[in-house]
Amino acid sequence: MIDPVDDKHILTGLDAHFSYQIHQIGTEKQPLIIIDHYLAEADKLIDFALQQNNVLPASGMYPGLRSPVPNAYKNLVLEQLAPLICQTFSLTPDAIKKVDSYYSLVATPVEQLQPAQRIPHFDQPNPDEIAMLHYLCGEQHGGTSFYRHRQSRYEYIDTGRAKDYFGQLDAEVARYGMPQGYIDGDTELFERIVSVPAKFNRLLIYRCSSLHSGDIGADYPFDMDPTTGRFTIASFLHA
Repeated sequence: MIDPVDDKHILTGLDAHFSYQIHQIGTEKQPLIIIDHYLAEADKLIDFALQQNNVLPASGMYPGLRSPVPNAYKNLVLEQLAPLICQTFSLTPDAIKKVDSYYSLVATPVEQLQPAQRIPHFDQPNPDEIAMLHYLCGEQHGGTSFYRHRQSRYEYIDTGRAKDYFGQLDAEVARYGMPQGYIDGDTELFERIVSVPAKFNRLLIYRCSSLHSGDIGADYPFDMDPTTGRFTIASFLHA
């Protein structure tokens, strides 16, 4: 087993089969990077997580549990991915100097969801902040979808759009009501513009302002075992 205090030997670099595609999604052409075969020996990240004793309910709106990742993971993001990210999202190197990363496991039953957890969300209303989702599970656990708000046609929310968006959303919820479960496809308020299946060691990179949600189906088993559940690493890159 890996010593959780000494994390520098967990990661050896990018996988030998590392590959990526860059997409422009939706009518607003927001960038999306999909990386397959991201890290060599990615299963060691699960071994590390299993030794941690600081797993807690997530702060904010994530519907589940979170715990810190090894520092080596965050360092590798900056060392290996920063040039690709800056080029794709038209950022200067100073825009992504810091990385916040968390092991994440969906754990909140439908009946305990808050209203904001039942619809697509954005992480920050700042297009210069970047989100990453690294799958440490397989396709059976559901992927990630990106959405368009039907009435406004917004596919991302920045500070200039936020007031208008939330005003329209409040009026629609008053009219149609709030969905009772996780969103997993088209609804009266939102339409799915693209869905990316989960795949072990797949990494998605997108703007924090993009409307998105995990694909959590009605039959999701809420498996609390990181070796068999919907286990991911969520990261946020910022200045």
